[in-house]
Amino acid sequence: MAENDDRKKQLKWTLIACGIILAIFIILSFPIVNFYGKWILLFAPTRPVSIEQYSGWVLGSHTLETEHGEIRLGHGSYVWAESMIIGLIKDENFISGRASHNLVVHGIKMPPNATIGFWDSPTRISILALKDQEIIISGIPVNVFNFDLEPKRSDGDIVIDGGGGHIPGTIITLADSAQILSGEQSSRSLHIYIADERWRMQDVFCSILVKLSGEEEFTRYRSITFRPDWGEFIEGELWEE
Repeated sequence: MAENDDRKKQLKWTLIACGIILAIFIILSFPIVNFYGKWILLFAPTRPVSIEQYSGWVLGSHTLETEHGEIRLGHGSYVWAESMIIGLIKDENFISGRASHNLVVHGIKMPPNATIGFWDSPTRISILALKDQEIIISGIPVNVFNFDLEPKRSDGDIVIDGGGGHIPGTIITLADSAQILSGEQSSRSLHIYIADERWRMQDVFCSILVKLSGEEEFTRYRSITFRPDWGEFIEGELWEE
């Protein structure tokens, strides 16, 4: 009889322990995260096994004001979080229509589909991954992979990674009639220095062909610097084999 009572007590405490664990699991699966000063409830079933970094679905709809415009997260939007901060909004949300935005960065309208990263701050967009989509930079169409607002590999304020122009082989003409030839194999980046009022273009693998005003032939450069908005040519670093 005593043995049966002990078994019942053991079963009871086992069930209580399982209930507590289940309750903790459920509570941890519904974290509240911060985004631009707003608190958002997520359903994140992976969080109990990874407290610091996890992914989940937004519960409810939220319109969020950023320094570059609005981001609307609809119910079921899928996000990545770090601790209690949203770190990444995947482009699949915008493609599916669960989320939308009207972001304009440094006067440049962002395409509707973008992966938006906030790893360095919950109140500042760090990077927009655009996956070779077209943006218009001061009237020039450019295909862009990444729009980096907190570049660690440059002393510029913004780094735009992409090709040299919309169509390989076309020419970008600067304000002083200098011509920049866009390359087919180019992997160019545009570094924007806001306070210094200058832009710098460089290519990781290929030279940049430039024909200055009054010159007859294109010259190969490793990087070139010019005034903002495709302004006057300032200087260039010549390509050396």
